[in-house]
Amino acid sequence: MEHDPRFLKGIDEFNRGLFYQAHETLEEIWLEDHGPEREFYQGIIQVAAGYFKWQQEVPVGTLKLLRAGVRRIEPYRPACLGVDVTEFLATVGADLAALEAWFESRGAVPELRIARLSLAAGPDSASRASRE
Repeated sequence: MEHDPRFLKGIDEFNRGLFYQAHETLEEIWLEDHGPEREFYQGIIQVAAGYFKWQQEVPVGTLKLLRAGVRRIEPYRPACLGVDVTEFLATVGADLAALEAWFESRGAVPELRIARLSLAAGPDSASRASRE
């Protein structure tokens, strides 16, 4: 599978913690894509924006954006565009659980695991849409 270089750049930015830049890079593709992966791109963009909000110390925004991103990405399990969606959502889900527990208890600020986007190998790495 050959990837749009902007997609690879966005993944690299995301994994380096450059969430604002990843959001901007991936948004370029999202604006052009009107195919079945459009929601997938939007979900990653929302997760990136959520982690950016965390960096900006805006936990309510983090919670809202991570939830929205997960809802959009869920249907693309186990993999989409080569991204290991299952692994990504497991980490984002753990971060969401930590945030939700913190909002309920108002105890110590949680340390988020911060998800990474990893490209899967093998036959399941194909886009969900290409298998339908």
